[in-house]
Amino acid sequence: MSIGEYIAPAWRERLAAAGLARPADLLDHSPLELGLAGKWECLAKPGLGRRERWRWELPNGAGSELLYLKRYGPADWRSTWDRVLRQSARHARAWWECDQSRLLSAAHVAAPQAIAAAEDMRGISERGSIVLLSAAEGDAFDRVWARAAEANEAVVHGRARHHVAIALARFIAAFHATGLCHRDLYLCHVFTKLDLGGRAAPQFTLIDLARTFRPRWRRLRWIIKDLSQLDASARQIGARRTDRLRFLHAYLGRSLKTSIRAYARRVVRKSDWILARIARKSRST
Repeated sequence: MSIGEYIAPAWRERLAAAGLARPADLLDHSPLELGLAGKWECLAKPGLGRRERWRWELPNGAGSELLYLKRYGPADWRSTWDRVLRQSARHARAWWECDQSRLLSAAHVAAPQAIAAAEDMRGISERGSIVLLSAAEGDAFDRVWARAAEANEAVVHGRARHHVAIALARFIAAFHATGLCHRDLYLCHVFTKLDLGGRAAPQFTLIDLARTFRPRWRRLRWIIKDLSQLDASARQIGARRTDRLRFLHAYLGRSLKTSIRAYARRVVRKSDWILARIARKSRST
């Protein structure tokens, strides 16, 4: 049995003051059982299986700071195989999220900050793991954009609209430049803070780091899948053909010799398939 722990240096004193000197305590006990400071809320939803998600409002002087805790229970063989194949045989799923947060931070790609993590490994088997992350700033891009479009805000028009597409493309390109891909890169997993007046540059944060992985082969296939998921979700909130081409031009950059048309055809083909699948599911429910 091997238990590993990590606490970001800047958070050691604050977590200890809140009652969490050892993140490994959360492997076998819920936050409520440990009596940790602040307000805790369990975020239950279908499909979590042996996982738990908690929202933590940690007192911070006159106010509070919002953090999120993920607790993973013992992994079944499917989860173990997926982790070994796509993430790591040595470390648990929550530890992977912690590592990717730190990697992206070092690459200046905004993601929730890894505050603490712990794992209990027995060989390649994961008995349990936890990761504590900062809250992402803003809200999901698709929700923010839909609200802005409904309110006819300046950011959805003209040059401001162009700048959003270009900034988003560069953010995704920087993410892919780390060597990582994301198995669920829809716009709901890109949080954003938009200046509705269209004057300030948009800010983006990538969430759901459990989905990130480093392809060992056929990397381009996974990049196309990421771009297609973004394209499909952009079309669902009214992205125009010019928006999508502007995004792809900015993502690929001028130095790339491969024809943008070849990329566009592959992205659109996959994007069409995704939207058709979504339509079939909606008709069957």
